[in-house]
Amino acid sequence: MWSDRVSEPFRSDRQFWRSLCASVASVVALVVVSVVSALVGGGAAVLYVVPVLLLVTAAMLARSSSSVTRRQFATRAQWRDAERDAVARALLLRRRHVHDAL
Repeated sequence: MWSDRVSEPFRSDRQFWRSLCASVASVVALVVVSVVSALVGGGAAVLYVVPVLLLVTAAMLARSSSSVTRRQFATRAQWRDAERDAVARALLLRRRHVHDAL
């Protein structure tokens, strides 16, 4: 399963996954709204509220996730690097494991 690429504590953190999904959905919504706005005109500009709301939701979920996962690392830098790697692995952007770099 593709989520197996993500290491703990992120793999089992529901807020991490929800935040990631909301972030990806906001990017998709931004593209769709931009295309619709370009085709229809300025009247569709009100639709930009959708990606903004998704980004706000993603930020709130990320904060909740961070408060749980950060405690499991000795330093903030270790947590930050592990979280970046987890996001990249979840999005299938890179295969490097955090511990390989240490």
